[in-house]
Amino acid sequence: MASDTDNVEHPIENHAASINRITSDVLHEILLRLPISSLLRFLRACHQWRDVILDPCFVMGHASRAPEHLLLFLPRVDASASHKTVTPGRVKLFDEKWSVSTWAASSMEPDDHLFASCNGLLCFYRKYTLKIVNPTTGQSLHLSKPDGKLFRDLYYLYSFGFHPATGKYKLIYFHREPRHGRLSGQPFCFDSIQVYTLGEDRWREIRAPKESCLVNLGVVNVDGAMYWITEEERTCCGVAVMRFDLKDETFTTLRPPPLKACEATEGPCDCEAPDRSYYVTEVDKKVCLVTVPFNCSAPRWRSYNAEVSGRMDVRMLESPTEDRWFLKYNIDLPSSAPRFVPQPCFIRGEKILLHDREGDAFSRDLQGDGMQIEECSEVKLLNFRPHRYYETQSYLYKETLVPLDLYAGAAIVRAPHWPLAPPGY
Repeated sequence: MASDTDNVEHPIENHAASINRITSDVLHEILLRLPISSLLRFLRACHQWRDVILDPCFVMGHASRAPEHLLLFLPRVDASASHKTVTPGRVKLFDEKWSVSTWAASSMEPDDHLFASCNGLLCFYRKYTLKIVNPTTGQSLHLSKPDGKLFRDLYYLYSFGFHPATGKYKLIYFHREPRHGRLSGQPFCFDSIQVYTLGEDRWREIRAPKESCLVNLGVVNVDGAMYWITEEERTCCGVAVMRFDLKDETFTTLRPPPLKACEATEGPCDCEAPDRSYYVTEVDKKVCLVTVPFNCSAPRWRSYNAEVSGRMDVRMLESPTEDRWFLKYNIDLPSSAPRFVPQPCFIRGEKILLHDREGDAFSRDLQGDGMQIEECSEVKLLNFRPHRYYETQSYLYKETLVPLDLYAGAAIVRAPHWPLAPPGY
């Protein structure tokens, strides 16, 4: 005689069976809407879930939905007469609501110097190697620098980008060579750039069309291309924007928008251009050219942050093929309280990140094409002393599951065991 328990359904087994009947397409859409902290736990749920979560199409689809943060990097401060102890480098994160938190990632060592951020991957400059880290997964790549390129090596001579059509990540090294006969303090000269594709076993050299490149004024990766500022005698302002396509590995020179005094003329301008400093940045996934009043105490070929006292124009590139720009923001800052903007990215979600000489960082709403920023309307975010105000850097960052073991090649890969917690908040 059958017992009553034989007729009792087993809810746990039935629930598991129901989950197993979900098709991969439906599971893909469900998981796509979950936060990355949940995905990290589900990697150990079953092989089906793991295969979906680690699929390259899913990784990039989830990354496109991930909220974007602004990451403020504060480089290491060495001991000196004014600062008796060594202060290691630190990272501050500003979320969608601009709430600040200290990022405590074990993958960043005290001497690491951040030089790029792309699709959740952070690139660090070290004395003898380069390191690429995914803080969310804990994976890291340790890469050799180009052969013989340790002399006069600087962190801002490196950059990193991604091309969405090819799915390839590439490191860029701006080959800096001394030039005889040039005055001290002139912009750097580049005969070529070195390119390393993640997964390959060597750096490749590509000849550059122009010698002078002001990469210390910012390099950004937008829609599969790298952008930076170069000298250009044929423009009234003396600079142009260089575009390097990461797929075709070709260069294009983009003419900057005319200055205010030159907008009424057509063709080459013979007028006396006002003293302006230029920086390149990224806003809303578009490349932008920033102009600020020239500051003689911080020449444009130095890597110091822009000091803004007066008008700042942010012009967005609407069409790379037609050199068409439009004014995105026109910001007036009071001359009584000079502010600095970290490089290369300092605008996110209609807010701008500013700081002063005392280490106080502020945010300010940006509404409309023209605005006057009053000191009282700024919101103080933090004080980052003893870190130096002129060495801060900021990047756009999002948490992703981009796997680095797929791009190992000749690199050394380090990865902890699953599951992993997200970066500490």
